[in-house]
Amino acid sequence: MGSWNQGQSQNLVFYFVAPHNVISANFTGALDSTWCPIGYSRVRITSANVARFNTAAPDKIKYVYTQLQPGTTLRTNINLVMRNSQGAVNTVHYWLVDDRTGFPVTTANPGGWFMVYPETGTRYVWPAAGNYMSGGNRVGIVGFGERQLVSDQSQRTGGMSAVDEVVLHETSHTQFISASKWEAVGGNAITYGADGMHYFNSAELLADQEGALNEGLATFYGYVMNDAAWQEQLDVLKSTGQRYFVEGRSFLAGQRELYTVPDRVRDVLSHRRDDGTLVTQRYANGDEIVIFTYRWHSVPGFYVLFAENTSTAFYSIFRNYTYRNKDTAMAMITTSSQAMSPERRKRFLTYACNRLALRMEAYNASAIGRADASRISSIFPFAVLDLLTHFGMTDAEYQADYRRNYADRDPRAYTEYFTRRAAIRTLVQADLGASPIRFNEALQKIVDYCRQAANMF
Repeated sequence: MGSWNQGQSQNLVFYFVAPHNVISANFTGALDSTWCPIGYSRVRITSANVARFNTAAPDKIKYVYTQLQPGTTLRTNINLVMRNSQGAVNTVHYWLVDDRTGFPVTTANPGGWFMVYPETGTRYVWPAAGNYMSGGNRVGIVGFGERQLVSDQSQRTGGMSAVDEVVLHETSHTQFISASKWEAVGGNAITYGADGMHYFNSAELLADQEGALNEGLATFYGYVMNDAAWQEQLDVLKSTGQRYFVEGRSFLAGQRELYTVPDRVRDVLSHRRDDGTLVTQRYANGDEIVIFTYRWHSVPGFYVLFAENTSTAFYSIFRNYTYRNKDTAMAMITTSSQAMSPERRKRFLTYACNRLALRMEAYNASAIGRADASRISSIFPFAVLDLLTHFGMTDAEYQADYRRNYADRDPRAYTEYFTRRAAIRTLVQADLGASPIRFNEALQKIVDYCRQAANMF
């Protein structure tokens, strides 16, 4: 299959962003405030001034810069992720911000290009990324702030691995061309709802599958650097609680299949501040953000595809439960991602099943694949997607979503899976109906089934 961490040379550019006085005290030349908040300037980090950057920069953004240098595990994975656009985006700018003093945000000073938080008061930089056209070339751009890395990111499961995780996550966002089928309104993606935010651990159902897959795939890449976070998420899949939600003003809130669910629960969205205080979140006009929560089993199977953690689990399971050599699985995921990068209408998990199954069938039929004792059937991606959606789609619904992607060809697995689907559902039915859900046990039964010679393709 070849090594997934080899590829074209990557061009990473770094900027240090800080208050004017910090930049002027440590670097020579005129202040450059391009795309910076008022009161802040930037300087490109080069071999000539990196020592001054290391003296002036605070710990966490300095850590990010160090880990992005050639030879580190993070950089190796960055190079992998940057293959997803197949060269359409091969330059990424990282803006590393010393925002410890924060900055005011007004209409005249919206915070530069950065995503800022919290909603009011002194603002700081929230991790965010994208790409834009510059001189006929597409350039990726990623922003990180010291405040969030210290008070939030490094405090999450995995500690500093969670910092590596978010760097890889955001870099993934530079590689997909066109984020959504809808334009943004007021700077916020419509798919994220009226509050302009998306939530992973609470499993928000977004307005389209494309946005959910983009976010979920990015988190999967991040989990490659933070296995503790993946193990925590795997444990969440056992919960029978109200762990999914729809924002009351989102597109999906008007879908009959969701607003008629009998056991949905009305609630309000809240977050916990750094000091531990629980605060109700509000829209710009002061209204509370109303949400409706659901149990996994209560969400119609098709709509589970609209949660970003479904994509994260799908790719994480594929990497960790298929071939013993994870590089083999990662090479297949890269091929799948490359097919999606230029075409947002391909960003569906059923299309991922198509691309992965085709690659699996080619590998399994090769001399190397036939000799691989960990070889697994190409029906596995289809079965994993069924497991993650609690077998909640009818055959017609599942096949209709697959057909929306207009794949250039079908793997044998597509036909073979639907002749075995009922048997696989029966195999795991008791595990999915248990409380807590015996997710790991169900998954292992599917793995074992897909390694049987009679089911191998």
